[in-house]
Amino acid sequence: MNYTWQECAQIINREIGSKLRLFPHFFLNNKVCIACSGGIDSVCLTLAIAARFPAEQLAILHYNHNTRNGETDEDEIFVRQLAIDLGINFFSEKRSIGATTEGALRDARYGFFSQIMIQLGSAYLLLAHQADDVIETMLMRLARGSSEIAAPKYCQSFANGTYRLRPLIHIFKQEIVDLFTKNQIPWREDSSNREDQYLRNRIRKLLPQLDPLFKGRDWKQGFLLTHRYLEEDTFCLNQMAENLCINSQKLDLQKFFYPAIIRRAIQFWLRDCSLSRSCFEQIFNAVTQNCPAIVNINGQTSVTIDRKILYRTQKLVNNSKINFQHWQSGVLYLPTGHKLTREIVPFSRKDLKVSHTFAVYVDAQRCFEILVRTWQYGDRYRPINAPTKSLKKLFSEKKIPVHQRSTLPVLCDEKGSIIWVPHLPPADFVKVQNNYALKITFSST
Repeated sequence: MNYTWQECAQIINREIGSKLRLFPHFFLNNKVCIACSGGIDSVCLTLAIAARFPAEQLAILHYNHNTRNGETDEDEIFVRQLAIDLGINFFSEKRSIGATTEGALRDARYGFFSQIMIQLGSAYLLLAHQADDVIETMLMRLARGSSEIAAPKYCQSFANGTYRLRPLIHIFKQEIVDLFTKNQIPWREDSSNREDQYLRNRIRKLLPQLDPLFKGRDWKQGFLLTHRYLEEDTFCLNQMAENLCINSQKLDLQKFFYPAIIRRAIQFWLRDCSLSRSCFEQIFNAVTQNCPAIVNINGQTSVTIDRKILYRTQKLVNNSKINFQHWQSGVLYLPTGHKLTREIVPFSRKDLKVSHTFAVYVDAQRCFEILVRTWQYGDRYRPINAPTKSLKKLFSEKKIPVHQRSTLPVLCDEKGSIIWVPHLPPADFVKVQNNYALKITFSST
């Protein structure tokens, strides 16, 4: 390596900085997280961003998948040294032994990213997907029959106020490789990319064989143009569909005949359910064919369709485990017709004076997993700045009617300790310790 990492950052920014899809004013002075695996794409992204932002505004996040016979430990050492040399804070986590499917690894990785973002109070995660990734993903989604072909998107926004952005999305892999090779900039090569175990790898090996078929035509740019058009259309259709879903218990599609709107409205309306493809197709077919039907989604939720009007029915569940890091929708709909909404917000001591009837501020790091259940006999906890009492006594002191007590959600941590119950103060052990808090709101749908 002929240059320091600081010099490499300037080289990368000079060569491809103008091609980044990035709007610095979007971030203002907020903390920005960069996901870096050590591969050439994520190292390129890290260097480009390091050249354009103050180091104190950035954080490098690395997830060690603990696979490939120790190679991932070397990846972590590489990325850690990169962060040190750039003067950027570094955060990492090593996966414990478990499933190694693509889905399991992805969930573990994004769970870690979300955890650190909450810890830092950051709303922005930068990912290193580039133009070739767009083509591969589009082909995979076409083969699956997906309704969302325009993926990955440059910017994904979530209801909890976080964003995932992909600044390299219009830069092809070969340009990055040529740039790194010319300047002898090192990176880590993932040996699993050469294996045929994963579908993406097999597609990646197939793509070069398409060049002779198009006889010099820039077919890759054609894919990117199609991606852009589809992304614009999808955004418009999704906005129209979401505007129909103002009632979580009822969806009226009587005035709509276009399948594209109906499909997206159903998907958005049931976004908080684990909706399988077969369940979705049953609901979609019943609506479009105007056939009465009842579709059971799971053991707790069913949808009744009558004259293109959908009604949701939910049984009261005693226990429902929620991982707040993966609760990307920001809203949990309860069978009682209420909902719990989460968001990361700035916090000051004056917020402690807020009424706990419908909202509460708690320490996000102590609320990684939440168990939502109903009141049980013998429940006790220690409210903030108060002695331990039974829920029954606290309900009586707040004059909460007996019939209402069984409808209130009891929020517990992963050990079963009570965090909060609407109308009551939060537990003392989850009081906020820094300038950001997890705000949980209880309200009607």
